[in-house]
This record gives sequence, structure tokens and C-alpha cells, in this order.
Amino acid sequence: MKWISLMLVGWSTLVASLFLASLSGEVSAQLFDSSRYSQYFIQGLVMSGLVVPVILYLYKHVYRMTGVKPKVPVYSWKRLNHFITGVLLATALASLGFIIASLQGWIVIEDWHTPDQWFGALLINILFAIFYEALPEEIGLRGMLYDALRHRFSAWLSVLLQTLLFVSVTVAVAFIQALVGLTPGVSINIFYIILIFCFGICLQLLRLWTGSLWTTIGFHLAYLEIMRFVVSPNQYGVPPIIIYHESVPGLGVLISIGMMIIGGISVSLVILGAKRFKQKQQLGAMEA
Repeated sequence: MKWISLMLVGWSTLVASLFLASLSGEVSAQLFDSSRYSQYFIQGLVMSGLVVPVILYLYKHVYRMTGVKPKVPVYSWKRLNHFITGVLLATALASLGFIIASLQGWIVIEDWHTPDQWFGALLINILFAIFYEALPEEIGLRGMLYDALRHRFSAWLSVLLQTLLFVSVTVAVAFIQALVGLTPGVSINIFYIILIFCFGICLQLLRLWTGSLWTTIGFHLAYLEIMRFVVSPNQYGVPPIIIYHESVPGLGVLISIGMMIIGGISVSLVILGAKRFKQKQQLGAMEA
């Protein structure tokens, strides 16, 4: 039953840390009238400062439970090159979606804004997104919680259960925020639940074929920045990287999300299938 205890502690750490991080931003704004960027810094510091040390500590118990400690853990800096893989994959898929939509006449790209108008805000948000969202969520969910589940269940069932835990973290934090009188950070509805469920599947599959959490961190980060500075750039006080006209309102959001998430899942399944086929061939050759 040790795996259940590890899961409960890991899940509770993520929920409590995310709530406290969001609360710290609210408190700093109300008591000290801190700027938006100061709030970002505080929230990221609280989230990663709580989650990362606890999860790394719990990982030691996961290794003891499984009896196997990899020479190069999935979160090791030695796998940092996979961060670029995740960023490039998300960017390529989103770009492909826009190219296809443009060729079909679904969207028309009207203008590009120069980097001096948005780069500063993008850089600040990248730092915020890494420490508040991508790093702690990936090391906790796609990392420790998945490995604890994998000790007990098959890979595909572990992927599913980890994704359900991912959804439950978001729902639990929104519920606690509403319970104490705070405005929930996200609006919980069926569309959003389906979205983050598919996103969780996508991220976990990326980890499976690369063997690195840095891939999922890079993909997660690129997804957030594309959504915030290309697709829905209305909350950061800077113009979007590109201006485009949609033939149907919301089509740009749908295409971007679909290409990055469904595309990421498809690419991962193809690569995992190819790897499995190659392993079977090698096994057959050895037996022969």
C-alpha cells in the first residue's frame, strides 16, 4: 500500500501548493499593491519552492519501492536537450495548423508585430509559466505520480490514471478557491475538462517515447506561450505576435489546440508504435 501513500502525498502537495501559490498572489496584491509581474514572481516562487523539493524527496521513496534507480533520472539535467524537442514539436504543430488553415481560407493572417512590442512580456511570462506551471506540474504528475502508478499498473492504465489525477488537481484547487471566497483561476466546464484531459494524455505520451520530463516541460511551456501570445493575447497588455481574421469566431483557438494536442498524441503514438515494432523484430531475431 506504500504506492497509495506516495500518490496521496504527491497529489496533496500539488493541490496545496497550487492553492497557496494563487493565494500568495492575491495577498501580495491586496496588502502590498504589488504589480502583476511581482505577483507572477511570488506565485512561481511559492509553487516550485514547495513542489519541487517535496517531489524529489518522494522520488527517493519511489526508487526504494521499485528497487530500481535509473542512472539518469527522467528529471536529470543531463536530459535537458529534450526541452528543445518539446518546444519545437509544439511550435511546429501550431505553425502547421495555421498554415493549413490559411491555405484553406479559414483564417487570414493580416499583420505581424515586431518583437520589441511583445518580447519583454513574453520573456517574463516564460519564467512565470516554467516555475508556476510547467516545471512543478510535470515533475509531480508526469514524473513521480506516474512512476508510482507504473509500479502497480500497466503503462497505458498508468497514463490514464495519471491524467485523471491531473484533472482532479485542477478541479480540487478551483473548488478550494471558491470555498474560501477567491475567484477560481479557471472556469471549470465540460470543454475545459476534456481539454486538460487530452493535454495530460499528450504530455504523458511525450515522456514515454523520449524518456525525459524535459520534453513535457518544453511542450507544456510552448503550448502556454502560443495560447497566450498568439491565439488569445488579451490579458498581458501587449499586442499579439500575429493578427489574423477568422472565418468563424474561435476557429484559431480550435485549430491551435487541436494541432498541438491531437497532433502531439498522434506523433507520440506513431513513434511508440514504431519503437514497439522494432523491439519485436529485434526479439524475434535473437530467438531465431
